[in-house]
Amino acid sequence: MTDQTLPHDSLTDEPLSRRGVFRLGGATVALAALVAACSDVQADENPARVGSVPPVPSLPEGIVSDGVIFRTATSMHYSIIDGHEASKKLGSLTPEQTDLIDSYIAGNQQAITDMEKWTRTAGSAEWACANPRFDRVSLTQMVDHITGRPRQGTEEADIPPSDDPNRDCMAMSCALENLGTAMHQSFVQTLSQPQYRQAVINQGQLAARRAALQALAINPDNLISPAAVQTANPDVTTTTTIAETTTTQNIAQPDNGPTTTATPVITNPQQWYAIPSQFGSLSAVQLSIGAPSAAGSQFTMNLDTPSLNSYIYDYMTEC
Repeated sequence: MTDQTLPHDSLTDEPLSRRGVFRLGGATVALAALVAACSDVQADENPARVGSVPPVPSLPEGIVSDGVIFRTATSMHYSIIDGHEASKKLGSLTPEQTDLIDSYIAGNQQAITDMEKWTRTAGSAEWACANPRFDRVSLTQMVDHITGRPRQGTEEADIPPSDDPNRDCMAMSCALENLGTAMHQSFVQTLSQPQYRQAVINQGQLAARRAALQALAINPDNLISPAAVQTANPDVTTTTTIAETTTTQNIAQPDNGPTTTATPVITNPQQWYAIPSQFGSLSAVQLSIGAPSAAGSQFTMNLDTPSLNSYIYDYMTEC
C-alpha cells in the first residue's frame, strides 16, 4: 500500500508526490499561457477597467479660412489696445504722450470695427476678445519687465522693475504698432479674394503710420534707419564714429577700501525709426525692455505675427 497515486496522463513515469503535483500545476499554467499567446482568438476590444476613466477627447479640426484670418486680426487689435492701456497706466506718460497713445487706441478700435465687418462677409462669427496666446506669451512678459515680479518656476532670479517705465512703455507701444503692420502684410498672401487682401493692407498702412509717429515721439531724429539707406544706396559708404575712451589711474592715490557699485546703464539702447526698412517687414518685431543687467543689456523678446497656434478658429466660441 502507498499514499501515492498514479495519474492516467502523467507527465512522468514516476508517481507524483505533493511537490510533483505543484510542479505539474505550474507547467499547466505556463502551457496555457503559451497556447493563449499563439491562438487566433481576438482580444476583447472593451476590456474591463478599474475605476472611472474618461474617454480621450478629440480635438476639433482647425480650418484656416478667410473668416479665421479676420477673427485673428480682430483679436490682435484687442491685444494691442490692452498694451496701449498698460502703457498709459504704468508709463507715467506726459499729456502729449497720453494724447498719442489715445489716438492709437482709437485707430485700433476702428480697425476692429472694420475687421468685424469683413469677418461677417467671410461667413464667420465675430470675435470680441484679445488674442489669448499673444497675451499669455508676449503681453504678460512685457508688463512683468516694467512692473517687476518675483521669480516663478525654474527662473533663477526675480524680474526687477524697470529703471525707466516711460522709456519702456513708449517702446512697447511702438513695437505693438509695428507688429500690427507686419501682421496685416503677412495676411495679404493668406486671404483668398482681392477685396479681402485690400482690406488688410489698408489697415496695415494705418498701423505703419502709427508706428512711424510713435518712433518720432521717442526720438525725432530717427527718421530713416541707416540700414535702410545702405540697402537702397549700396554705393554709399556709411561710417560710424566711436568716441575714444581714455582710462587714467593715479597710482599715488591711497586705497580707501571698497567703492560703491555704479548703477547699470544701457550700453546699446534700442533705436526706433519712422522708416525702419526699405520694404515692409514680415519678420518678428524685436523689443528690448526692462531694467539693464550688470552688463548693460536689456531683456529682449520677439513679437511674432500670428500663426497656426494663435489663430482664432471658427470652433472657438468663448473668449
